Amino acid sequence: MNQTLRRAIVDSQEFKISTKNIWKRYQDVGQYNEGSIRGEIFDSWENSKKLGISPFQNKINEIIKQNDLEDRLKKNEQLLSFATPKIKSLTDILNDSKTMFSITDKHGTILHSSGEKTVLKKAERINIFTGGTWSEKSAGTNAVGMVLRTKKPSRVLFSEHFCEKNHEWYCVAYPILAPFTNELLGIINIAGNYNQVHQHTIGLVISEANNISKSIDQQYYEYILRNNLFMNTAMEGIEDAIFVVDSEKRIVEKNGAARSQFILSGIQSIKSLPELDRLVEFVLQHGKIIIREEVNDNLNKKKFICSIYPVTFQDEHLGAVIFFRENSASAAPKPQQLTSVRSVNSKSTRYSFDDMIGSSPEYKEVVRKAQKASLIDATLFLAGETGTGKEVFAQAIHQASNRSNHPFVAINCGAIPHGLFESELFGYESGAFTGAKSKGNPGKFELAQGGTIFLDEIADMPLDLQVHLLRILEERVVTRIGGDKTTPLDVRVIAATHKDLNEAVKNGQFREDLLYRLRVIQLKIPALRERISDVPALVHHFVKKMSGQFGKQEILIHKDTMQCLTQYTWPGNIRELKNVIQQSLFNMEGNIMFPFDLPPEVIGNLGENEKERIIEAMIRENGNVTKAAKVLDLSRATMYRKIKQYHLSAEDWIDGK
Repeated sequence: MNQTLRRAIVDSQEFKISTKNIWKRYQDVGQYNEGSIRGEIFDSWENSKKLGISPFQNKINEIIKQNDLEDRLKKNEQLLSFATPKIKSLTDILNDSKTMFSITDKHGTILHSSGEKTVLKKAERINIFTGGTWSEKSAGTNAVGMVLRTKKPSRVLFSEHFCEKNHEWYCVAYPILAPFTNELLGIINIAGNYNQVHQHTIGLVISEANNISKSIDQQYYEYILRNNLFMNTAMEGIEDAIFVVDSEKRIVEKNGAARSQFILSGIQSIKSLPELDRLVEFVLQHGKIIIREEVNDNLNKKKFICSIYPVTFQDEHLGAVIFFRENSASAAPKPQQLTSVRSVNSKSTRYSFDDMIGSSPEYKEVVRKAQKASLIDATLFLAGETGTGKEVFAQAIHQASNRSNHPFVAINCGAIPHGLFESELFGYESGAFTGAKSKGNPGKFELAQGGTIFLDEIADMPLDLQVHLLRILEERVVTRIGGDKTTPLDVRVIAATHKDLNEAVKNGQFREDLLYRLRVIQLKIPALRERISDVPALVHHFVKKMSGQFGKQEILIHKDTMQCLTQYTWPGNIRELKNVIQQSLFNMEGNIMFPFDLPPEVIGNLGENEKERIIEAMIRENGNVTKAAKVLDLSRATMYRKIKQYHLSAEDWIDGK
């Protein structure tokens, strides 16, 4: 335990008296004897005075409204999810030490408090509860307020508080900081006003609070590692120079490429590049991405191509990542190259994130991650059952990326004959084999230059060719069959399969080193049965999209039909659903889609129930088809078609009487 804190707890009365005298002298004449109180406390007193805080106010001034509190809680769900399991383990320690534990957001607003009941009640009297804002502006000198200003661990003991009403309290606070950008995300605070507690007990609870803050820091680090832009782009593994800046536009990190370049290594502030400064300001204000903008370094007479990505967490823009590449004539693509890749691109992509249909939590989460993945250039692996829409995701990611003006080339690894696989992927030179084109032929990787190659059903790639793909991923060059010239590649790889690659590795059917190369980032696309609440939206989408093919408009879906569709397990996923709707549109008459319009495997037991209802209606109406149809809310033509579908005859309702 810190020496000052130990003295305050063990000799609390003496400490409080001496500190109180210093506080009184400061309030009376604005002075104190140097060394009699910590410098950071005096700085906070001075700041509290400048903010107009009355030393005699008896409560925290700022309490946010309920609606604002709900917004804050929602924005900080991740922070609270990290902290909650740790807080539960403190119950006994908090009770024994007569203390309370609070966690605040980055503004000092309390999101959660727990602890010994009498301490919590005393805290409530001075507005220390959920929704109260514990800043210097609201409460004068206090530990949370000092952390807000300094981003450093702080403690305020008894009469060190600016407001006299708080002189019975001690509090120790620890910041929770974002990795790399060092932005404040939240604060952990321990407080108490019961001074007859053993120093060991207090030391234990303070130590636990410190451990919790470090644990949450680590969880944030791991979260960033898994999900955030600049880690996923493997800062040290790419050729571009990278700056990481915080929300104040201070450079907090550079990668090796930036440190090794003479000009960039000497840049201490982006303000030295006014054009870049304005672009970063825009990104931080709006959370928008800027792709390949030219920035002039007038001092060194250099031009750079920059891409800037916001670093966002819990809807807050914590900073930005800047990618630099020196602009040179050799780096610019030739005009004819641009023309050709655009023509390939226009023919090969149809889907974007606007085509994603579904509002289930499972689907929204994978779409969110896919959108995040579109902002980076790392190799991506899509896992999911057949028919879940893996290529739709791959195309949408390409369309939202900075490669969208370049080709998207898809290849189904399970549909290429083994003998043609190598030439399809890697190309060949003239005369490489019998039947080869006289001028040779580029492979799919060359055709995808500057853009994205989508390797669907990657598990079906022959084992002997997997080593060639591994070399491409490692060296980023391709050599055509029959040639010795290597072509540098600038291609993003997205791979997908419905198979279990871990199992394939165990069975010796897939290379383990290739698996690790492909799984830089992995997205699992949920099966349709795992997001069954999205079925109605998908049904209406496909009906609207395809009804014109069958000369139909304004199609209505009967409620029993939708019940069938939502109860079915969809082993073929979205692809099967689309086919079912197409078949049903073909089957139906009129503008209402009834259950009997669906294929038999989808109807299930409902068909038997419907058959029985038709027989009952015909019995009731003495075999009058028109009246029975009216009872069932069907058209006469539909009634006749149903009778035919279920192979019914007059004997069925005559015998049923």
